[in-house]
Amino acid sequence: MRKWGIGLSTLLVAAFMAGCGGKEDGKEALKAADQPVTLSVFFKCFQVTDEEFAKFYVNPTSKKYPHITLQNVACTGPNQYKDMIVTNSLPDIIVDGVTNLRDLVDAEIPTDLNELIKQQQFDISSVNKQSIQFVKNFAKNGELYSLPITLNTFATYYNKDVFDILGVPYPKDGMTWDDYAGLARKLTVQKDGIQYLGLQLGAFNRLPSQLSLPYVDSQTGKATLQSEGWRNVFETWKTIHDIPGNRTPEAKNLYSGRNRFVQDKNVALFPDIAMPEGSLIEYEKSGGKWDIASFPAFKEKAKVGVGVFANGMSIPKTSKNKEAAFRVIANLLSEEAQSEAAKNGWMPILDKADVQQHLLANSALYKGKNVKAFYYNELAAPYPLTKYDAIATSKYTEALRQYVYGSKDLNTVLRETEEATNKAIDAEKAK
Repeated sequence: MRKWGIGLSTLLVAAFMAGCGGKEDGKEALKAADQPVTLSVFFKCFQVTDEEFAKFYVNPTSKKYPHITLQNVACTGPNQYKDMIVTNSLPDIIVDGVTNLRDLVDAEIPTDLNELIKQQQFDISSVNKQSIQFVKNFAKNGELYSLPITLNTFATYYNKDVFDILGVPYPKDGMTWDDYAGLARKLTVQKDGIQYLGLQLGAFNRLPSQLSLPYVDSQTGKATLQSEGWRNVFETWKTIHDIPGNRTPEAKNLYSGRNRFVQDKNVALFPDIAMPEGSLIEYEKSGGKWDIASFPAFKEKAKVGVGVFANGMSIPKTSKNKEAAFRVIANLLSEEAQSEAAKNGWMPILDKADVQQHLLANSALYKGKNVKAFYYNELAAPYPLTKYDAIATSKYTEALRQYVYGSKDLNTVLRETEEATNKAIDAEKAK
């Protein structure tokens, strides 16, 4: 993964001598590179336990760079990074989902990593290209404001007990949304006083990402909801929830399929992001039996899964330790670190089969499970991003809820929501 032309030590000396022209100065640069340094690492939109921080970040770093100490800065709120700007206390590294990178870019926080990549001769060619392109969509001139370090994986979890009770064959890799809707009709049954739900879904943004649908036109700044792609997404959700008996009573629960799968145990199929192992351990303790199949694809896009959902690392411009911070990131993207992390549950970001084969190798929970389902689909191509996507996402999410549970026809829902979204965007532009 890394390509250190003439070696790290020689490279540092040569680079410094080129700028300052002296052997003694070069020795000083080499010495400074190995001086003990503590880097603060801020997890912007999620929490990590001390065990996770040690396993995935500290241990691989200290093994490669014993002089670098990582300090966990826990997230206390969604706007904490804004307070850090005011108090001049931004960290050396920020870890966040790349879908949330807009906040940092708009605040002009991240360093363009291209120069550090060039300086340290780091080869990113094995990093998933879709994830790199997704990050570059936040840039104006090819800047790279984050390096993705792990993908979020998606699959279809299924309750083997429900299939066995109802005598329906288990799902297979490669099935489409139409296939799953057909299965759901067979599995949405009331038997022995229990209402079984054939298919439940999670968050709103999974399906539109499969079709690479923009929320807002990047050229016009207008909502894009009245398109065939978005119509397809809304109709797919409606078809699934119109299966008699498959709809939960309250609209507010439309996006909470995981709870019904894990807690109620009456859901047959639940396609979504990989679940925390803790949830599945409790599921098994209560007698539940499960496995996974590939995430369903749209029939017109066979083997195309969910888009880029990845965690990445950025380096704020204010960091005084950019070179050391980048070494940490580069090391976490090494084949050795990615393979070890994969064994413990990280979906590797490297497109290398010999790294991916280690996924969940240390997990007793996934032993004997169809782990290859996580790799079955390709990532969908990134969609064009705009600064108004959050506004559109909020409007579209509520519109789908109203469509599934309301009485308005699809044309009316799409038209009214698009109009409301454009008004909200115009109001934001006027600020």
